[in-house]
Amino acid sequence: MCLVLATLPAFSQSPDRRPNQVATVYIFLAETCPISQQATLALRNLYTTYASRGVQFVGLFPDQQTAAADIAAFGRTFKVPFPLKLDSKKHLARRFQASITPEVVVAAADGRTVLYQGRIDNSYERLGQRRTVVTQHELRDALAAITTGKPVAKARTEAVGCFIAE
Repeated sequence: MCLVLATLPAFSQSPDRRPNQVATVYIFLAETCPISQQATLALRNLYTTYASRGVQFVGLFPDQQTAAADIAAFGRTFKVPFPLKLDSKKHLARRFQASITPEVVVAAADGRTVLYQGRIDNSYERLGQRRTVVTQHELRDALAAITTGKPVAKARTEAVGCFIAE
């Protein structure tokens, strides 16, 4: 199940905020970026674990060349279970200073406080160099801390992937 919304309005709080919501994971993606494509398995697993614990997931596509049909195809091809939205005017990419796809931003329920920003895990040491064994799961660790009321141990990491074009 993948919901595609055409454009993303500027807003000060998380979209469709739910009463038990503790955080929103904004995932900056590009349908043509191989690292974004490969990240979908880890993202599906995290969604399965944390959506029922008050964590909302939203995929954002900040490329002006991306069409709604491209996003829908990405969602179907990679079985993305959370909403995918077009951020072609880069409202949220600029707000969070995201520059890479995939890059995640975990915002508190207030929609303003960033609790974690960076990579999903260390699948890639650098562009073009994929690890055979993933040893660090920063997004998972951040969500585990957030959903249990603990501080995030590592609030910022460097994402590895495709650059978001200006």
